[in-house]
Amino acid sequence: MTYSLKAISFILITLSYFTSNAQKDRNTKIYQYATINALMEGGFDGDMTFSDLQKKGTFGIGTFNELDGEMIGFDNHFYQIKSDGKAYEVLPSQKTPFAVVTNFYKDNVVFAHQTFDLKKLYALLDTISPNKNLYVAYKIKVKCQTLKTRSVSKQVRPYPLMIDAVKKQSVFELGTISGTLIGFRFPDYMKGLNVPGYHFHFLSDDKKVGGHVLDLSGSNFEIEIDYMDDFELHIPDNEAFNKLNLTKTKAEDLEKVEK
Repeated sequence: MTYSLKAISFILITLSYFTSNAQKDRNTKIYQYATINALMEGGFDGDMTFSDLQKKGTFGIGTFNELDGEMIGFDNHFYQIKSDGKAYEVLPSQKTPFAVVTNFYKDNVVFAHQTFDLKKLYALLDTISPNKNLYVAYKIKVKCQTLKTRSVSKQVRPYPLMIDAVKKQSVFELGTISGTLIGFRFPDYMKGLNVPGYHFHFLSDDKKVGGHVLDLSGSNFEIEIDYMDDFELHIPDNEAFNKLNLTKTKAEDLEKVEK
């Protein structure tokens, strides 16, 4: 017997959805350092250290000064996925030009044992978290049959635009692997500040490899969801950031960079 994605989603929500009263009443906040448009325009250096960032949250995604790899905040640690695809623990003194973090508190949990690719996973997430005007964080355990990730190598001055930097990105086909997707869904009204829609990074269970997720085929999803209605934005105050033109970024360029 086969089921449509809509039917599967209904079953999953009916059987696997729960919300405690304590969690329901708890409001959580997303903290963001800098804007996605600044990163797109070559704003690859920031003043925020990871020792300061962890005071705002330890779950999240971002990058590093000089665009040196993909950042993952998970289990109270920060990891750097460099252009070799390997995960390295981050030093407190390292800095970021763009990061999005929170202190993750699960509001809902949904289990999905079916096999989904990335597009179908997004459709499932749309079904189980339909309010697209809220900020949503996801922590998703998954067993991947195939997984494609990327990381970008360290850039040198004068910095290129982000769309040019990713032309030389390292792409990894990780095959069968288990780990966690860490990421967010931002509303469309956040264009310019963050990536509208879904944005995930991956960290393997052994915390040895990962990266920005480009595609996957996986099963045995354990989807933890954190709904948030509060957003704090920290704008860097340095000469390089202040000179950026943050009105130039094209939506199609951001789509190419992130997808």
